[in-house]
Amino acid sequence: MISWPWFRSVENAAAACWVTVGLLVAAWPAMASAMTAAPPPITQIEERVDEAVRARANDPRFKGLTEKQRRERIEFVAGNMLFAVAHEVGHLLISELGLPVLGREEDAADTFAVMNLLNMNYPFSNRVLMQSARGWFLSDRRNEREKVPMAFYDEHALDKQRAYNIVCLMVGSNPESFRELATTTKMPAERQRTCRSDYNNASWSWREALAPHLRKPDQPRVKIEVNYAKSGKYRRSARGHRPILMLEDIAERLSGRFNFSQPFGLEMKECGEPGAQWDRSTRKITICYELGADFVKLYTYNATAERSAAKKARKKR
Repeated sequence: MISWPWFRSVENAAAACWVTVGLLVAAWPAMASAMTAAPPPITQIEERVDEAVRARANDPRFKGLTEKQRRERIEFVAGNMLFAVAHEVGHLLISELGLPVLGREEDAADTFAVMNLLNMNYPFSNRVLMQSARGWFLSDRRNEREKVPMAFYDEHALDKQRAYNIVCLMVGSNPESFRELATTTKMPAERQRTCRSDYNNASWSWREALAPHLRKPDQPRVKIEVNYAKSGKYRRSARGHRPILMLEDIAERLSGRFNFSQPFGLEMKECGEPGAQWDRSTRKITICYELGADFVKLYTYNATAERSAAKKARKKR
């Protein structure tokens, strides 16, 4: 399960970002040889993102933002939403395929999400993954400002640890390409050198774990039910999801690639708090409408704090 229990909702702005989430999921790759469908060219994805950014130039929900700021907000929300969805798919695969987990399952699900995005091997998908790491860094920073106690006993790693895990796997995949990222996040050089081993182990482990469960052409596809629940408070988001066909695309790719023994479901609904979860008892991945709105809130919260800090710094000079 992945959750952000302290965020609040900004539903209108989130609805505008969901189109990009759908575009990214449409390009969702497989784990190395375990997922073989080629994603669409990066130019197509970036062109659609450019179009989404331009289309929101006069959108009151993005009032006062420059084109660069609109793009950054959309990529931030999309990147973190895609990470959350991929994380829950990691839980699904572990559960339904009976994969062994040596360590915490939450860590394994995080690694699955990172490896999926890294395997796209596109500059745009790399930026999206950087935004996912940024989301965890910002969550940690906000919790510190609001004096939210750290839960060392939690099933998840601490937010900052999850952020550095993303950074480490990126650095391990290509030290030169992500050297600036490691420097910006202040990852020590000695840790950077060991990230290559982390990446190699993660890549090999997931590839080997998934390989026996690939669906052969003569094997039937499992039935995956898809549902977009109605919502009063988040009706704008609820209406916006159906045309994107995000859940349908995930269902199509999962049923086509893996030999599942039982049907399961994918659902988006209003949950009462932000989150996403694979539930073994209901056999369903649930993605909460509140989640995208909360990522917008987190982004906005940090931007406001940075402007305030910059203003104070100017006054001191």
